[in-house]
Amino acid sequence: MRKIVLTIAVLCFMAASLQIFAVSYDDNSFQRKSREYSALASSSYEEGDYDMAVEYANEAEKNARLSEEYIKKMLLRSEAETEMNRARTRLTWAREIKADVNYPSEFTAAAKNVDSGSRAFNNEDYESAKRYAGLALECLEGIGEGGAGGTVVAETEPSPITGDGGKVPLPAQYKVGTWNPDRDCFWNIAGNEAVYGDSFKWKKLYNANKDLLPDPSNPDLILPNTVLEIPSLSGEQREGLYNPNADYGSIKDR
Repeated sequence: MRKIVLTIAVLCFMAASLQIFAVSYDDNSFQRKSREYSALASSSYEEGDYDMAVEYANEAEKNARLSEEYIKKMLLRSEAETEMNRARTRLTWAREIKADVNYPSEFTAAAKNVDSGSRAFNNEDYESAKRYAGLALECLEGIGEGGAGGTVVAETEPSPITGDGGKVPLPAQYKVGTWNPDRDCFWNIAGNEAVYGDSFKWKKLYNANKDLLPDPSNPDLILPNTVLEIPSLSGEQREGLYNPNADYGSIKDR
């Protein structure tokens, strides 16, 4: 009998906690059922029908937990909707200032993230929708605000350091530029004579850096300013960031 009393008390506390947790979502079907079953449990207990009191109390507890899950989901949905609206507004603004022409790589990446976020939201995957919205906003950060968007160039290039035989060591890292005019993608970067000199080795570069991509399963979506690590092919000496002004020669001569 004491267990019944404690169960009913716990249910009352849960109902009060949920009201504090999110008042705007509290009036849902699960919460209403929980309250109804709680009242029935109390009534049955007072009438001495303890078996029914336990049954009603269990139903009340089950619906209270379903209500809590529903409230959390609705709060997450609201957050995702807010972030997606921010991303869509920013993308629309970027299109209006011709970012699709002046910053095509960043704009395309942002648009893809917004599309992915919309699909995730429609599938009720609100966590992913928030993440895609954040990525879209990152892609457009700085565009049209006096900066160069995702195409910021370092003020000074690293000085080439000569190694054995006076040759400049091959680069260990490569900072991704934009598609226009740099045409940077894994295929073209791998084909650079200072990288691998062979575009067909792009997968080695991709596999070493895919965790840096917005979508690790999509090698086509690589953002400007991403610093890629260049794994050694056969133990060749590599150090520093790729400098387009340095004379590395060809890896085939090493």
